[in-house]
Amino acid sequence: MEENQEFTASTEQEKASNEQAVSQEVPQVTEESLSTVDEQVLEPTIFTPDSEPLAAEAVPEKMEITVNKPVEIPDTPAEPEPIKPKWNWGAFTFPMFFGIANRSYLGLLILLAAVPMIGWIFGIVWMIVFGLYGEKWTLENPDNRYRDNEEFRKVMDGWNRAGLVGFIIGAAAIVLLIILFAVLMGVIINDWNQVHQVQNFNQNFNY
Repeated sequence: MEENQEFTASTEQEKASNEQAVSQEVPQVTEESLSTVDEQVLEPTIFTPDSEPLAAEAVPEKMEITVNKPVEIPDTPAEPEPIKPKWNWGAFTFPMFFGIANRSYLGLLILLAAVPMIGWIFGIVWMIVFGLYGEKWTLENPDNRYRDNEEFRKVMDGWNRAGLVGFIIGAAAIVLLIILFAVLMGVIINDWNQVHQVQNFNQNFNY
């Protein structure tokens, strides 16, 4: 029993000492302390030219808000379609005019067709060759600049149509000339035969 009484007495002493220490650490709030706090809070701060500048830490820096915008990737231009030369009726039918107009001066070789005897053979062969390679030689000239295959084809299609029409008209004219020549030759031969028969009849009648 004595031990229990001593233990309770010691615990009560420790409890009393702890409460006293807490009361010393926590300041007591009174009306005077509250009034002084209110005056400090409500009193405005007046800056004068002679007043010291605020510390850098007291002035908050301007906050910059950056928004990440989506990066626009420019569209890469598509590669232009390569220009493909083709057979051209304009180069075949009008090699000299095609060559001058499109700076493909090899077409002027058609003038060699005027050479007697064998010139017409060279002319026919050269018309076929220039019809095949006229557009190719036009592209190889650095003075001719075409943006793309569409622009080149617009120019060449005009020559192609004109050449085709010219070839049809020329072929029809040649066929008509051949027919006319055959008819004339037939008439001449028929007349010559009739004259020859009349002469033979007269000779036989005289005898």
